[in-house]
Parts: sequence; structure tokens; C-alpha cells
Amino acid sequence: MAHSTIDTLLHHTSIRQFKDTPIAPATLHTLEEVAQHTASSQYMQQFTLIRVTDPRMRQQIADLTTHQYIAGPGAFYVFVVDQARNVHLAENLHAATARLTDWNAFLAGVFDAALAAQNMVAAAENEGLGTVYLGSILNDPQQMIDLLHLPRYTFPLLGLMIGIPDQAPAAKPRLPQALVVGENGYPQPPDTPKLWDTYNHTVHTYYDQRSLNARETDFARMVVANSQGDAHHRGAIGRILKQQGFSLPQ
Repeated sequence: MAHSTIDTLLHHTSIRQFKDTPIAPATLHTLEEVAQHTASSQYMQQFTLIRVTDPRMRQQIADLTTHQYIAGPGAFYVFVVDQARNVHLAENLHAATARLTDWNAFLAGVFDAALAAQNMVAAAENEGLGTVYLGSILNDPQQMIDLLHLPRYTFPLLGLMIGIPDQAPAAKPRLPQALVVGENGYPQPPDTPKLWDTYNHTVHTYYDQRSLNARETDFARMVVANSQGDAHHRGAIGRILKQQGFSLPQ
């Protein structure tokens, strides 16, 4: 891996303000090709990529996610877990389809979509573009399904904005490597309490001193706030997956 690529990956930041300059169609086409050429579980190619260009749809998604920048400049994509194509192919050959809609197949689609999105982000950032993921499309999965006319055996997984950056936020500090990387087992460094104290202080300093949207918090308090926040319609995901044809028993 080239040093420039490593440097880009290590300095990743989420961009939420984009210049009102369109990305060249050829660039978008290349990024979409990059997504398609991502490693795929068993070569089943179990995701679909939807570029949303309709202003009214973009505004509806912006309202759903509570992120109004989706309705503004930049390209917006939705990555969809897709077993519909493979189910259709199997049915045409009069084959059983149960293994295309079980937990293994659904997770394989999640892996394919998530890896493709990350490859697209890496390629976009390497070209000087800014990106931000939108897990908030799951605030109302059924509305996304209806809005995008998604067929049975599909599920919208995440959104992605790509554009020309109009801000330069500082990179957020990551967890200490010793808490994340284990050798032959789950990481249990002997100085775990100290590592947590130091990291919470680092995160507190980052949010206290950043120029935009400064606030009083640390990582532990962010985890608690996230766990107690509004889940919107995400509690319905299991039911919606069943409606979409996935058989995911507990």
C-alpha cells in the first residue's frame, strides 16, 4: 500500500459541508466501479447501490435522517443488502431458495454492502473528496424501502454522501490500540483503567476545543447518551426484515 493511501486512511474525517460544485460523472462512475470490484462473499455480489438524485427524494431522506445536508450539494448513495437477484436466478432454475434468505445470506449481504461502501470511501478520499456515512437511514427502514421501491429480499443498510469538502474538521481520537487489538484472544491490558481514563480525557479535550459544535462530553458519556437516545423506528427492523422475506429465527 502506498504511503499516500495510508496517510489518507489514517486521517479520515467525516465531512458534512460540501461545496456547491458537482462531481464529474466520470468520477462517480469510477467510484461505483470501485464499489463493485470489492471482495464479495462467495462471489455472490449481494448488494445494490442506489444513487439518489431526485431533489424531493433527497429532502425526504434528509428529514428522515434529521441531516439536512443530504438535500444539499454532493452525491448521495444508499447501499442495499440484495438477495433479490440471486433468489430470482435460483427460482428460474427451479432450485430451493431457503439458504438465500437465512442469517448467513443476510449477513453475507451486509458484509458485501459494508465493504463496498468502505472501498468507495477510501477511493473518494484518495481523490480529495469528502465523505460521511449515514446509518440514520435506518431511523425509518420501511419509509426507505417504500421511497426507493425496494423489492422483497432486499434491505437498505446505510447511506453515503460524497462531495467536494467545504470544511476541514480535525480527526477524532481513536481508542488506544491496546484496547482494540488482542493477540490470541480478547485484549485485556493490565493498565486498562488508566487507558480508559486517559482516553476519556483525550476525547473530552477534543470536543471542548474543537472550533465547530464544541461540547462537554467524553467517550463514556457518549456511549451512555447513545444507548439512551431516540431509537426512532429501529426497533421494527426485525419485523421489517421478515416482511422483506428474510428468515432470521432467534
